Amino acid sequence: MKILALFTIFVLIFGTVSTSLVGDAYAQNDPNILLRIATQADKQISNQLERSYGDSIPSDIQTLYLQGQTAVVSLKNSLPDDIEQAREDFIIAMKLFQQISRMISEPTTEAKITRSDISDKDLKSELNRLHKYFQSLKTVSEKQKTGIELSEIKELFILANEQINSGQTSDAIKTIEEIKSLIILIKQYIYNSSSNSASDRVKEFVLNQLQKIQTILETSNTDPNSSDFVKAKSLINEIESLISEDKISDAKIKFGELNKIVKIIKKSIHKIT
Repeated sequence: MKILALFTIFVLIFGTVSTSLVGDAYAQNDPNILLRIATQADKQISNQLERSYGDSIPSDIQTLYLQGQTAVVSLKNSLPDDIEQAREDFIIAMKLFQQISRMISEPTTEAKITRSDISDKDLKSELNRLHKYFQSLKTVSEKQKTGIELSEIKELFILANEQINSGQTSDAIKTIEEIKSLIILIKQYIYNSSSNSASDRVKEFVLNQLQKIQTILETSNTDPNSSDFVKAKSLINEIESLISEDKISDAKIKFGELNKIVKIIKKSIHKIT
């Protein structure tokens, strides 16, 4: 499915979106528009889930949402140096968010189960669903190398299983609620950790490119007093300062300006030679 088609689906599902996003999506000159759209879709889905389910999100939807968030994180990691992977991640995320939105809007015939109606079979089924979701989180955590400690939640799974088997329904319910709370914390930790990793990759990429540009400027025959040369050196210093202040978005914008000037300098070098 084409990116613009998915963007149209996004607008239809989640409502209106800023005119700047629309213009950028159709221009498609800036790959960062994919991240902006995916991030906005993520936020919209998160709000829908909170409104519809609160803290009791069905495990099948939780699993899909985790996969969608993982795709958004991968999209962040792919930019700016792997555009093809970024587009693939974008499509995966949008399809998952579309599926979740459809599941949320579908009418359900299930009646809400009160605590007194919960049987051991119900608890066992709920525990199995949570464990399956936890395994998905664990896989993502290992892939992202977050180093998060998971021994506590593993022990809670064992405890809940023992409580169910021994007929301690009330205690099992409390333990399962603890597991749900920990899963939310783990999911947020993984997402934050992955986002920080993406930021570090962008920093590394930009700094490496700055070194190459420095070499080009130092070895070129360009007049060091020319406006392009002076502007390039000024932008390099500004970008380095922005990165040190962790202002990655601003640094990327300035880096785009720097690239344009370097292209002009390169053309002048070729003319001279």
